[in-house]
Amino acid sequence: VTLVRDLANTPAADLGPAELEAAVRQQAEPIGADVRVISGTDLEKGYPLIAAVGRAASKDRAPRLIELEWGRPDHPRVAVIGKGVCFDSGGLDLKPASGMRLMKKDMGGAAHALALASLIAAERIPVRVHLLIPAVENAVSGNAFRPGDIVKSRQGLHVEIDNTDAEARLILADALT
Repeated sequence: VTLVRDLANTPAADLGPAELEAAVRQQAEPIGADVRVISGTDLEKGYPLIAAVGRAASKDRAPRLIELEWGRPDHPRVAVIGKGVCFDSGGLDLKPASGMRLMKKDMGGAAHALALASLIAAERIPVRVHLLIPAVENAVSGNAFRPGDIVKSRQGLHVEIDNTDAEARLILADALT
């Protein structure tokens, strides 16, 4: 509960994808979990939707897919996926100011998923946890993805972008695949 509250109450300027990754690493260390991260342009080949959503963010807020694995390989695998949109401006389909006020909490799914994975490990529940957090900032810049763009997903399907404020379904689609 404390972890979720702390992450959800952190101002968006202080909690980007890199800081979310650091929170995962901090939780992983005491439980002996493995963490893997694919970030920035490395996402383009394997996770193109995550890369497209996060490419408008500055370099220090580069998108990433954060994975944590804990548990014995012979235990049943449980995948936990949490949306890590650290801030959502709406992209080029910009939200009004009133709609952005609470967008720092758009990463609440990631915070809850991380807390659940940490709890499972702390309680030594006999499962193999695979946590996936696609972490992005849906920003506005000259290289932002645009309405009308067609992006090939990790699954190989082509997705036409209708509204850049529908970023969650895009990043979750790549993570689920």
